[in-house]
Amino acid sequence: TIENGRFAKYRYFAHAKVNDSDFFMITKRGIFFVTKGTFGQLTCEWQYLFEEFTKDPKIVGERRLRIEAKERVKSVFHAKEFGKIINFKTPEIAEWVLNKLQNARDGLPKF
Repeated sequence: TIENGRFAKYRYFAHAKVNDSDFFMITKRGIFFVTKGTFGQLTCEWQYLFEEFTKDPKIVGERRLRIEAKERVKSVFHAKEFGKIINFKTPEIAEWVLNKLQNARDGLPKF
């Protein structure tokens, strides 16, 4: 239901609440940061495919998940390092999300 089915082709894997209006969603191909609007509409604030990750995700400061990925803006010279930090309410939620993220990525075909 995110953005009227815009992401329906992605296979859901897991999700976790970040706060009352935001959640972090893991699919078989990547991640989404989704916000619930005032009227219940779901909007994808940002997303990355696993192939865009430049480093393995990790926990920093106990409850923050750090994602490092290629910047989406195309540069003639090179792709800069870019990423996001998601602050979860507890260290347990952050660890659970990291484990789910690793499980989803482990399911990818290896070339």
